[in-house]
Amino acid sequence: MQDGADLCKRLRVKRVLNAMGVPTILGANTVANDVRSSVDSILQVSVEIDELQAAACRVISTCTGAEAGCVTSSCSAALAISAAAAMTGSDLAAIARLPDTDGMPDQVVLPVAHDVNFGAPISQMVRISGANVVHVGTASHCDGFHIRSALNERVAAVFYVDSGDVNPAGSFLSLQQCIEIAGSRDIPVVVDTAAGSDVRPFVKAGAALVLTSAHKQMGAPTSGMICGRLDLVRACYLNNYGIGRAMKVGKEGIVGCMVATEAWYGGDAGHQTDRCRGIATILSQSLPVRPGHDACTTVVSIPEGTVTSARALANRLREGDPPVWVNRADDRNRELWLDLRVMTEADAAAIARRIGEALQNPEVPTEDVPYHDLYWSERRLLEWPAWR
Repeated sequence: MQDGADLCKRLRVKRVLNAMGVPTILGANTVANDVRSSVDSILQVSVEIDELQAAACRVISTCTGAEAGCVTSSCSAALAISAAAAMTGSDLAAIARLPDTDGMPDQVVLPVAHDVNFGAPISQMVRISGANVVHVGTASHCDGFHIRSALNERVAAVFYVDSGDVNPAGSFLSLQQCIEIAGSRDIPVVVDTAAGSDVRPFVKAGAALVLTSAHKQMGAPTSGMICGRLDLVRACYLNNYGIGRAMKVGKEGIVGCMVATEAWYGGDAGHQTDRCRGIATILSQSLPVRPGHDACTTVVSIPEGTVTSARALANRLREGDPPVWVNRADDRNRELWLDLRVMTEADAAAIARRIGEALQNPEVPTEDVPYHDLYWSERRLLEWPAWR
């Protein structure tokens, strides 16, 4: 297979030194050799997609403990498909009518604070199905009475988002409380844990459907995974013959997700931790660092007397060659947060060198935007494809 760095040169794109982690903006995770080999193999043969998805169902069920599962093109597609499934069930005529929801329960209850923007709002993905989103609670508070007051015969599902982007200072009902309240009305709860590392706690808690991004933690090619109750997973799959057709996943995505799922749930949980600790040791040899909130996060402190902000430093690193993208720029504490999950040892040495050079020679960045807003920089978007 062609080396990734060589391919970048041929395509005239910069290979990023990734200290940000597994966000979509950087192409998510890297893909292990066994996953790549399986994808290459399936691309060379023809298979029946329904049968391949049935095989994926068996793998997902075995690995997660869910009754069933299927593969989607992404977790955002899974949001739309799950909303559709909650409204239509396995009624093929209803599936064919969407996004016309006449005569169907067409409301999806979503706490306001859970309507996060991951590249697009959660609610927009739900509305693609034709569902009407009913927001409850506030940005900092959602209690049981908020959910209860919204439940009626028109509600098809309650969506619950497990994400670090949900206000950490807020006060929200637990998933278990949400499931108990919705379950008293036989209304399914759909959990979106796109960047989560393990769907099993949500399945065990009684969520009807659990959605995740296979290409983030698990390192699959771009794909999403739905798991949960057999009847609703089947309804999700059947919506591939409706609105899901516009977001279909190919055989390479299905097989890549299957192999990555088997490796992630059947592998050594400590391997990634040990690897990240080794990467952190390389960084610590030349940078003032401290451990982050877990073994795969390291924090670089900007030394006293260095005339630069964390935001400016992060933007300069991103603008360099090779570009370095960090996980977080904390101006208040004058720190850069580095995610180590995608870094190789060679990358770590290069990143340490780039950061060291930027600290010694601080310069004003060309594009000084809030670092977390690089996803949504209006200028960068509106000038595409000639924004460089």
